[in-house]
Amino acid sequence: MMELFRGATGSLHAAGWTFEQPLLADDELPAAMRTASETVIRWVSSFSLLSNPDDTVWFLSRDDYSGRTNSAFAWNEFEQLSAQAATTDAEAAAISRFWKHHLPILLSVRDGYEYLAVRDDGAVVHGTEPEFEEADVVCSQFEDLLRYIVTRPAARNDLVERLLFDAASAPDTTLSR
Repeated sequence: MMELFRGATGSLHAAGWTFEQPLLADDELPAAMRTASETVIRWVSSFSLLSNPDDTVWFLSRDDYSGRTNSAFAWNEFEQLSAQAATTDAEAAAISRFWKHHLPILLSVRDGYEYLAVRDDGAVVHGTEPEFEEADVVCSQFEDLLRYIVTRPAARNDLVERLLFDAASAPDTTLSR
């Protein structure tokens, strides 16, 4: 698995992302991560900073979940925004239920607020403002996202390309069918 992590961070670094080695982690797992898979825990523990060149898109690190960073955004920022916007108890309860089953792993403020999260079943989902909880599946498993980052296959995922590799400003190199 570490080889997959190194490949993914290497691919992002080659695309201009900033990578910093993890800080010394204590043995206590942040409460937010207690239901995360071992792979996700190891991923977020493999760096202390992993962000795009203009710091508008970043993967959350273990330190983010423990609150040991100086980030302007909390790891659960979008859940907090949704909770504040809820106008009824039923809306607040639905928001809470959604986020109990989704762990944000990447935040973006580049073109509005959006995120990638790992759902309880391992799927990676994408959500945007204003309805963060209306999320769509991007990859069926977290490892598939990492493999995509490493290989960047010819059959491109436009969302992942836009978020991670800023494909909106890059020339299209895929073949048309």
